[in-house]
Amino acid sequence: MASTYKQVLNRVLAIIGETQIGGAESALSGTYQMLLGAMLNDVKEEIEDGHNWRALRQILTPTVTAGDLSAVLTGANERSRLVRIAQQDNSQLVPLVFDITDTANPVPLTELDLSELLYRDHSDPDTRTSRPTYFAIDNTSGDGMSIMIYPRTTGDIDLKVTMTVPQDYLADTALNTTISIPIRPLFVGAAWYALEERGEELGVQGVYNAQRFEEALATAISRDSAESGDTFELVIT
Repeated sequence: MASTYKQVLNRVLAIIGETQIGGAESALSGTYQMLLGAMLNDVKEEIEDGHNWRALRQILTPTVTAGDLSAVLTGANERSRLVRIAQQDNSQLVPLVFDITDTANPVPLTELDLSELLYRDHSDPDTRTSRPTYFAIDNTSGDGMSIMIYPRTTGDIDLKVTMTVPQDYLADTALNTTISIPIRPLFVGAAWYALEERGEELGVQGVYNAQRFEEALATAISRDSAESGDTFELVIT
């Protein structure tokens, strides 16, 4: 069941024997609460980066204006990444990026290395009346992303891009924000961090807490993969 930032923090506070955050409180207060919040965010980002969680999957629909090379991927952030599917017949990972300008005839685009796409555009920047063939993902300003196409076209191009988009950093005032990723590895990992900060990580107990986090994360990833239909492994030789 989905939990809020406050609910997860209170579970951690309870396990380490600290006073929980009251129901009427809407922001973290005090040095220790803020420290715990920072540790929880650190664990959250580690978990988000470890798997293409279904709960973080978003479909973005940018439009590349006629004659332009790129469009901003509104809704994505610097930690976002493309969702790719494994093709058993050719042992390749295929990104879910489609040209949907003609909604009745969506066409998948082929991914190019960013440098390769820029080279082609610099060498031949002329627009075409045909639809684009290639794309690449670029970082825009350090906290966002854009998508580039080649060749440039004489008309607007509508795209459909499926990405894993991690949640933003949970601010001290975001206590009522619902957390998207599975809660158990987040709770176990944050509690482990908190115990380490208090100096209780030495010996068998510290190893046990680290192992609990690893097992909780592995279990959550396995469950999420199974429920998303990931029933085979891609082997590229």
